[in-house]
Amino acid sequence: MFAIYNIQGRRFRDNLENLKRVYNPQALKNVNIQTDIAKDETVIIQGIEQQPVNKKGLAAYDAMINSNDRAPIFHAYQLMTHPVSTLPLNLPLDEAYQIIKKQPFNHMPVSDAQLQLVGMLSLTNMLTFMDTVQNGFIPGSTVQDAMTEEVITADPVSDIRRIASVMTFYNVTSVPIVNEQDHLVGIITRSDLIKAMIKDPPLSLWG
Repeated sequence: MFAIYNIQGRRFRDNLENLKRVYNPQALKNVNIQTDIAKDETVIIQGIEQQPVNKKGLAAYDAMINSNDRAPIFHAYQLMTHPVSTLPLNLPLDEAYQIIKKQPFNHMPVSDAQLQLVGMLSLTNMLTFMDTVQNGFIPGSTVQDAMTEEVITADPVSDIRRIASVMTFYNVTSVPIVNEQDHLVGIITRSDLIKAMIKDPPLSLWG
């Protein structure tokens, strides 16, 4: 299950297919998707000296990808970062910036006085509130002014493959994990997904 939260609270909760029907990913309008894979790979390897092939490693990898064994489907709660720190709505942007700089990622969830998820603030959001003359943020600007107001979330038992689909389809780098009681219990980033693939090569990311 996926949900959308904003300043008024939860406005949607349903499966991925219905999410895509009701919420149009405007951020994808200017995305340029390259389809010439052969050309892209040529660019990537150009100028790189070819290394000797490790035959034992190649054989092990070939056995792995041709194996019929598949790891159990991973869910959000198994990979998410928790507990999650949040930013209050009325926090000045200069203070929010100092907090985000200390985090291992460049965005943080925003919560209201009842600690309910209402938005997401990223360093990119904050750039539009920079005062280049004063070399700081516009005086009086707060987290609420700069945050993204529509936040897509997932349930703790959501399949991470579907979460990865949301990240790709909506061009987002993180998905907060919220339970049925609207409590923020974790967050999954693209880095979390990459780490999962590195640590567990047999993980099946299709289905």
